[in-house]
This record gives sequence, structure tokens and C-alpha cells, in this order.
Amino acid sequence: MEREVFEALHGSLSPEANTRMNSELALKQMELESNFSLAIVNVALASQAGISIRQAAIVQLRGYVGRHWSIGSAKYEPGPIPEQQLKSQVREKAFSLLTSDDRKLRNVAAAVVASMAKYDWPDEWPQLFSQLVELLHGSNKSNAHSAMCVFSEWVNADMSEQHMEQIGILLPELLRIFVGADEYELSTRAMAVRVFSDCIEIISNMSSERKSFADAHAPPILKDWIEPILDVFRQPVVNSGSGSIIQLKTECIKSIVKAMDGFPKYMQPYIAPILETLWLQLKEIQEPFIHAFVYGDSEHSESATNMLVHCDEDGGAYSVDRYLLGVFEWLAKAAETKSMRSIFVAKAEGAANNAAPTPFFSQLVSVLMGYAQITTEMLDDWADDMDLFVADEDEEGYRFNVRVSVQELIQTFDMLFPRPLLIAFGNAARERAELAAQWRQSQNSNWWLVSEAMLWAIGLVAESVVDRHDNGTLGDQLNLGALFESDVWPLAQSESFPFGQGRAFVFASSFAKTLPPNIASAFVDASCNAVSNTHLHPAVRLSAVRATSNFCSDLPEDVARPRQADFINGLATIIPRLSEDSAHIALDALHSALQIDQGIAASLEPVISEMAMGIWQKYPGDVLLTSIVIDIVEDMAGNSQASEAFTRHALPIIGTAITQSTDGMVVSSAIDLLTGLVKGGSSPMPEGYTDAVFPSLMHVLSTSSDSEVLQSGQACLKYFVQKDAKRISEWHDSNRVTGLEHIIRFVAVLLSPDSSESAALFVGDLVVKIVQKCSAFISSDVLTELIRVVTSRLATARTSSFCSSLVPLYAQLFLRHPAELVDLLSGMSFGGQSGLYVVLSTWFKNYMDVQGYYSRKVSAVALTRLFALGDPRIDEFVAQGDLIPNAENNGKIVTRSMSRVNPDQFTQIPASAKIIKLLLAEIGMDMESLFARANGAGLSAVVGNSGLGDDDEGADNDDDDDDDWEDDGDCDRDGYGSGTAVDKYSYLADLIDGGADFEEGDEDDEDDDVLADPIYSQDLNQTLGSFIHGVVQGNQGDFRERVAPTLTAKESDLLNRLCSS
Repeated sequence: MEREVFEALHGSLSPEANTRMNSELALKQMELESNFSLAIVNVALASQAGISIRQAAIVQLRGYVGRHWSIGSAKYEPGPIPEQQLKSQVREKAFSLLTSDDRKLRNVAAAVVASMAKYDWPDEWPQLFSQLVELLHGSNKSNAHSAMCVFSEWVNADMSEQHMEQIGILLPELLRIFVGADEYELSTRAMAVRVFSDCIEIISNMSSERKSFADAHAPPILKDWIEPILDVFRQPVVNSGSGSIIQLKTECIKSIVKAMDGFPKYMQPYIAPILETLWLQLKEIQEPFIHAFVYGDSEHSESATNMLVHCDEDGGAYSVDRYLLGVFEWLAKAAETKSMRSIFVAKAEGAANNAAPTPFFSQLVSVLMGYAQITTEMLDDWADDMDLFVADEDEEGYRFNVRVSVQELIQTFDMLFPRPLLIAFGNAARERAELAAQWRQSQNSNWWLVSEAMLWAIGLVAESVVDRHDNGTLGDQLNLGALFESDVWPLAQSESFPFGQGRAFVFASSFAKTLPPNIASAFVDASCNAVSNTHLHPAVRLSAVRATSNFCSDLPEDVARPRQADFINGLATIIPRLSEDSAHIALDALHSALQIDQGIAASLEPVISEMAMGIWQKYPGDVLLTSIVIDIVEDMAGNSQASEAFTRHALPIIGTAITQSTDGMVVSSAIDLLTGLVKGGSSPMPEGYTDAVFPSLMHVLSTSSDSEVLQSGQACLKYFVQKDAKRISEWHDSNRVTGLEHIIRFVAVLLSPDSSESAALFVGDLVVKIVQKCSAFISSDVLTELIRVVTSRLATARTSSFCSSLVPLYAQLFLRHPAELVDLLSGMSFGGQSGLYVVLSTWFKNYMDVQGYYSRKVSAVALTRLFALGDPRIDEFVAQGDLIPNAENNGKIVTRSMSRVNPDQFTQIPASAKIIKLLLAEIGMDMESLFARANGAGLSAVVGNSGLGDDDEGADNDDDDDDDWEDDGDCDRDGYGSGTAVDKYSYLADLIDGGADFEEGDEDDEDDDVLADPIYSQDLNQTLGSFIHGVVQGNQGDFRERVAPTLTAKESDLLNRLCSS
């Protein structure tokens, strides 16, 4: 068979397309022969075949192993699996290729061996590991390189905590190769460090289960490795004797990042010397980096590029930017350790909140501004594709480079050292502004890059600056006025540098709230003119669009209103030209502009309609664009002066898409737009509205099986019912079937046993709205049947998300008619269980999964009503309590098979006890969440050492000793810097449910029915605390006998605190 394989391989290398394609098909067919693998590896070994054929053969074998070597392969394709005897021969021959004279052949053979190892080691190929170690030990350094290639793929992909014996053998060999600068080539040494990093990750993964093992082995391993790694860091990027060591430096920085992640405690002694070494390196390579990557026309550019970009013997290119990414990541991790705080922050004596940056921190920020400059590659990419410019400017840009890495580091500093960072920015800004001014005066065209990077960096912390300005704590930490004078104005007027000019607009808008009226007006005018000026560079116009959005959102109405019409008309000239990847910034700006003055917006309704609906028609499947268009639709529908005209323009477009499109995504998107029209519009809806859209909507929903269409339809019908329940109930089709009956039939279909749960994910919200708004229009028999249908589906529901979406219906009903609902559900039977059993078991199991601020409140309050009933049918219900410790599974990672053999067991408790436990969990979870968000401390930090979460008191927490540091007055952005525990609690007491809603964007905030319900605005913790206090004091539901014995220590402690407060 070797001859046929040889000929097919030869043909696959032909420059003639048909020959090449036929040969590739022939090889694909031959793979189905049982002895193909042996034939292909024999060709790879045949020296007379020629190196190109041999290389093609080993590449083909690599693909074959992925497709046919094991049925467990992710790339497996149907076909015969080689017999073990045949596999053994192929493995031996493939392994022998690791010692080939041809480097490319060896490298691909290493990948083949690593792939085989995934499936065959250790059972079928037990000697592989020792064979590879022998290659490492041998005198032939090429063979050692091949073995290292295998380990670099194998250890990362397939080794784990189960292979510690092999890792223990491998680590000394890796270190020997790494330090053998005179014996091994650089790429081999770099791979040794890469495998070391993988080993570190494997060992660190054991720390949670086998902490003693990690404690015993991590320190000596780090001690052996860190000093040689520091030696590499100390060396210049290019050694006169050995050439570039960028590849080795890059692997070394990756390794210490993993070591910091895995063993922060044991890395503490090394952080300072590593930081000192890396800091010197950052300063050393900054100038060549800038010449190589930023100032492309510099006389030093070519030599700097040769210094910082290296190609190895395998054809891989290694640039210093990869090394820098690792350095910045490590700096972020170092800054988070308590021991390094004094390196960044110098606390002056006296005031509590006067932390300042150290000289090192100020210098580091200045250096970061240098590295953050726009590179020539970025400028070239943006010139070719403005969508890339938009994407890179987005906060969540998808391209990771040095500039983005600097961004992440600065944001880490802002979180850790907000005040010192602003002072450091001020110090660095003065230095960078002076440099830019000197270059500008000397006509050095690179001046704008210096200013742009400085403004970009400071703009990352604009929110912090604005907050401090608003609360009067900014002081002289950052002189914005000087910045505008020295850098913002010159950039704003520099038409020759469009990306710099655009930065000036964006920077000014980021600080809009802090701008004096005259400066704000000037920039509003300049941005507005730039948006409208079709002759300007696209980067300037797009940046002005971003600025427009910020100005409209943040400036007082009297400043923005005079140019609102110009803003909108300017956007009309740019939106039609934008691609799908860039249109979102213009739509965001339009949405912001609509908020200023509804009268002006109404006067421009034709322009707005054309923009919003036009971009949606162009890109109806784009989720981001559709979401913004929906917001615009809601705004225009809610504008009493524009709603009629806007609806007249938008409704035909939406209706056509709903009824005529064959693309489910487009239909779903159109229904979402219709939802926006209904949701934002008046209540009741305008005359004729229901006749115009409801019939076609119901027709589509009754005939579609597309889950997205059905989900969108449920949300849309919910708002139809909310806005105009009476008219929906009165409307009827030619068969005298009312609109409400159509909706209920739709609900019944969605809840039928054979319907998808995902398709009915929002049916619970729809049914709740029917119950709330239509009780006067439906008979008790219909309501009873509706409850029966929902309960029947609940009895067979499988997913938590679906179950929890139906729970709010019963919570609403129990609030209104608890006794009647218990009677009704008790009389229903589903699969041998009562309806009451179905509802209670589902409710208790999925209580914590209920979504929505309001729904969670209703669910909790409804449980109090359920408890207060004292109905014996509820008391008879036995619920799942707490987990019973399983000695068989203790301290183990429990697999599915283990859980089947030794399943978890739970206590069995009465429903009354389960209700109290759930309510206590609600209180505890809410308070823990608030404290965690506020200052990183748990509830126990406030209520005392015996509070929630104290089961592990006295445990060894050494690993965490250095992961955090005390604020020392630096976290004063929220007013917590010097507060006591009682002070913090007093502050947070105002937040707990009473006034603050941390679920930003929750639709409950926009539902008039929800906002009108007293439950929405009541303090849930106070309500639940008072209820539980009353239960305990009055021994309601036999609390002391039936409930108290079931509580855990944590629950009892919280209960005592609630009752004693």
C-alpha cells in the first residue's frame, strides 16, 4: 500500500488544482483501510522518498491520528480503529522519527507522538514517558528538543494531578535544560519553561484537595526556579553572544504569572526582586519599543525592530509585545498583594485619606503612557478598516495588544489605589505634556501620539475623577484645566492627526460633568459640527459621535438642547454609511439625543424613523443593533408628540417582517420591535391598534415552532395585556374567539407536555399578567383551568430555569387568595401527587432561582402568607432539608458514577421549617451580597465573629494572608476609608432593599403594575425580620418544637440576631 500512498502524497503536492484535489480525496479514502497508518508512517521513514513527501506523510499521519486512532477523539470520523498490534508498530516507528535529521519532520513527529499519548498512555504505551526522558538525557540536543516538543503538548493537554510521579521526575530535567544555556538551543530552553508553567498549574490545582502536598513541594520548586528566571530577566533582550532571548523571556514571565496565581503565599519573598528586575527592563526597552512600533519613520526604527522581533529556527516569530503583556499582567497581580502596597502607595502622616503615590508609582504611570501610544500597525489597520478602529475603541474590544494590557493594568490600579493613581496621573501628565509641547514646537510630527496616549490613559479613570469632582474630594490631585490647555485644545485643532483630534473630543466628553459651561458649549459645538461634516476623516466623525453620546447624557439640558436638532441631523448623514460592526455607536448617540427635549425629537420624527428602522432593516439579525433600536422605538412610542407619526412609519415595516419573513431570527426581532412599540406606548393603546397588529401576531405565533419567535411573542403579549386588557378581551375574530381566549390557547399549547421548555421560558410572566389584569374578563372556571394547565406542566418540568419562571404565578395567587389556592391545588392530582405537592416541592427547590427584584420579593412575602395559614395540608408536606455528611465522599471530587453509588442524603423537614430556612437564607444572602459589593467584607465582618460563615473558625487561612490589604484610608471613593464596622453597617442599612436596587436594568423598574405594588418598595429584610420575630415570639406553627430543631448553627445565629435587634 506504500506505493499508492506515496503517489497520492506526491499528487497532493502538485501545483495543479485538480491533481491536488483528487490526490487528497484518494488519501481520505485510503484512511479507511486498516493498514493505512502503517503505510503512511513507512513512507515518512523512507529516506528515498524525498523530504517533502516524508514531511507530507507525517502531517497526514497527524490528521489520521485525530480522526481514526480512537473513538474518544473530538475529531473522530467513522472508520476502522487500528488493532493494538498495528498501533504498536506505528507508535514505535513514529517515535523513531523524533531522532530524524530533518527538524520539520521531528517537530511534526512530536505532535503525532503527543496525540497518540493522549489515547494510549499509560495503558498501551507504558514505556513512552521513560523513553522521552532518555531522549532528554542523551547527548544529542536535537533529540532533546524533539522530546521537549512532545512534553510541551502532552503535559498541557493531558497530564493532571494523577501524574505527580511523572511530574516529579520531569521537573529536575526541565530545570537542567533551562539553565543549560551553553548546551541547549534557546527554543528548547523556552519549551522547558513552558512545561514548567504547566506543572506549576497542575500542582496548584491540588492545593484545595491536597494542601499539605502543595505546601511541601511548592517552596523548594520555586526556590530552584526563581533565581534562574531572574537571571533571564536581568539579561538584555539581545545578548551579543546568543542573539535575541525574547522567546525565553516571554515563557519566563508566563511562568511567574502562573506561580503568582497558584502560590501567592510562597511567591511573597520573590515579588520585590522580580519587580525591581522587571522595572529596570521596562525602562530599558521602552525607547526601542517606541522606535520599533510607534515612530515608524524614526532613524532608529529598523535597528529597534531587529532588536525586539525575533524569528526562531522553526519559523516562529517572537515579538517583545508578548513579553510586555506578561509583565503588565504580573504587575497587576503584584499590586494586589499586601506586601507590595508600600511600593505603590506612600501614606503621609496626618489626615486619614491622604495616601499618595510613591516616586516609583508615578514613574511607572508615565512609562505606561509611553507604552500605550498608538502603534504604526494599529494606524495601518485603522486606515484599512474603520470597523477595527471602532472595535478597538470599544470598552470590550476583542484585540489584545500592549495598549489593552496597559488599560487592564491601569484599571487594576484604579480599583486598588484610586487616590494615589490620580496624583500619579497628574505627575505623569505634566511630564508627558512638556514632552509633547517641546516636540510640537520643534515640529516633530510624533507629538500628537504622546498627547493622545496620555489623554487615553487618564480617560480610563474618568468615572473616578468625575465622582471625586462631584463630591468635592478631587482637589489638586489632577488638574483638568491644565490638561485642556496643554493637550486637549491642541489635539482638538489638529486636523492633520485625525486619531488625535478624535481623542480630544472623546476625552472632553468623558469629563463633561466637570467642564465649565463655556468649554462644554465649545466642545458640544465642535462635536456637532464634526458629526455633520462629511469632509472630515471618518475617525474624527466617529469619535465625535461617541462624544455626542456622552454630552447628551451628561450635560445639563440647557447646554445640549440648542444643538439637539443638529446632533440628530448630523447622525442622519453618518448612520446610513456605517457597517454592522460600527453602527451601534451612532445608534447609542441617537438614543442619548432623544432624551434631551421630546418636542425637538418629535419635530425630527421622519429623520429618526428613517435612521432607526432603516438600520434595523439593513441588519435585522444583529442582536446589539436591534436592542438599541428597541430602546429608540420605546422612546419614540412614549413621546406623546411623536408616537402617532412614528407608529405610522414603523408599524408597516414591523408588520411586513412578522408576516412575510421566512427567517425566524428576523421574525423574532420584528416582534421585539413591536413589543417596544406597545411597551413604550400609551395605555390604553390607540384606537385600531389591536385590529392592525394583533391578528397577524397571533397567526404567526400559532403556526411557528421557532423558540426565539415564541419567546418574543410571549413578551409581546404580556405588554398587550398590560397596556390594553379590556380591548384585548373585547376584540374577537370572525369565529367570535376573543383576543384573550387566543392568548390562553397559546399558553396552553406552550405548556403542553410535548412543547419545549426553552420555547415557553417567558410564559410564566405572561400568565402572571393575565391574572393581574384580566381577572374581571375571565370566569373562575377559565382561571381554574389555566392554573390546572400550568400545574400539570410544572409536574413534568425538568429544568430549573423553566420551573423558576412559573413560581411567581403561584406566589401572586397565594398573596391574594392563599386559602382558596390551597383548596384548589389540593383537589388536583398529577401523576399520583396533589397539585399542592407539585407546587410546594417545585417552589421550595427552585426558590433561589427565581429571577427579578420584584419577583423575588413577592416569592418571599408569599411564603410568609403560606406559613401564616397554618393549614394542616401544608404542614403535612415533607421537604428536603440539609445535606447529611457522606463519609464515603468526604474530601473527594465526586464523579457522577460515585454519586450514583453513594448519593447525597438530606434531612426531611416539615414545610413550615423549610419556609423559615428559605427566608433566613434570603436575608443572609441579601446582606452578604451587599457587604461584598460595598467593601469586600462579608456579613460576619459586621455582625461579629460568630456570625454567618464561621464554621471554619480557626482554620488555616495562611494562603490568603497576603491576597488582600487593609485600605488605610485609600478606598475613600465610597466613604469607607476610615469607618468602623458600625459606621459601615449604618451606611448599608440604607441600601438593603429599602432604597437601592442593585439589579440595574431589571424590567421590573419599567412595569407600572409592579411599581404600584407596595411590595416592590417595601424593605424586604425588615418585613421578613419582623415576620420571623413574630413567629418566634408567638411560637407560631409550633416553632420551638417543629422548626427550631431543624436550623443549622448559622441559621440559629442569624435568627438570634434578628430577634434581639
